[in-house]
Amino acid sequence: MVDETTGKWFLLSYDAVQAGLSKIVRGNPEGVDRRKHFPENPFAADGPGHMGPRRVIAPTFTNRGVQRYADTADRIVADILDAKTDGDELRVVSELGFRLPYEMTCEMLGVPQVGNAEELRTWTWRCLELIDAFLSPEQLRINLEAAANLSAHLHEVIEWKKDHLDDDVLSTVIAAANDGRMRPEQVVPYVHTLYLAGMHTTVNQTSLGVWAMLEHPGQWELLRTKPELMGNAVEELLRFEPTAQYMRRSGVHDAQIGDVTIPAGAEVVCWIASANRDEARFGPSADALDITRADARHHIAFGYGPHACIGSWLARLELHAVLQALIKRFPMSTLPGQDLVWTSNVIRGPEELLVTLNA
Repeated sequence: MVDETTGKWFLLSYDAVQAGLSKIVRGNPEGVDRRKHFPENPFAADGPGHMGPRRVIAPTFTNRGVQRYADTADRIVADILDAKTDGDELRVVSELGFRLPYEMTCEMLGVPQVGNAEELRTWTWRCLELIDAFLSPEQLRINLEAAANLSAHLHEVIEWKKDHLDDDVLSTVIAAANDGRMRPEQVVPYVHTLYLAGMHTTVNQTSLGVWAMLEHPGQWELLRTKPELMGNAVEELLRFEPTAQYMRRSGVHDAQIGDVTIPAGAEVVCWIASANRDEARFGPSADALDITRADARHHIAFGYGPHACIGSWLARLELHAVLQALIKRFPMSTLPGQDLVWTSNVIRGPEELLVTLNA
């Protein structure tokens, strides 16, 4: 369907979103260049220009590959919860949600944590908002300014890393640029994408997962008494409350989606949140949280097709670590009364989430 207000094409059903994400070869939408500080990004390309550089780090981000970081995730969460006692308040976003993926990202990339982490958090968040299809001109200006700051920071990080190579992701990327598997000018935008995905989508997905479980105490109790459901619970939370509400596309060619032809150049919004609640795919209970759902893993919270999120298994691991620690240490935790303020049109999550920790 075409949205009459914006003129954008909206794909809403599971089948349409899946087809749109896999079929529409991405062009450059009209308007201000949102990538000017990070040109040549292979994650924004299609075909060999995307898949070749993607393969550079793909082994690290498989399910098996990320398990080497499971102990690190558990340690970070434990360190945060060690400072808490029965009845304390946990600020999920600021105390847990950002620290976990930030420290994980730094360790995986092999870069030191910085003294201006809060400033870095702001820059990465505003850069991530550049994927928002509905930004005002002022929001676009502010976010592009943040992109310039982040670009300068990443150039410094990469120059430092060239003298501190090791067995880590950033060293692998630099080596790939040196041996011709990708171009040197692609390194900064490549790492930029890893920063955004590693730090902020996981922040929101963690808080959304905790919120959804505690909002449904029956499901929380079921998970507490049947911890073997944890893996499926993570998949169901990703289906039920995906942080990425949609993904944008702008096709180079006409695209046939079902019985509709979307013309080349049209701006397309693939609504992931809608697809994950499609009753035609997930049945009449699609709007309910059910951690026993047999087909929960068929969600498309991480997109679909060649551009599906490369860090999906890491995001699962981090959400698993948080839920497992909370259930083990504070199984009777609850949500106090609070008015949640939601961030962003595209990467959804609360600005803060308060949890009362009860053992």
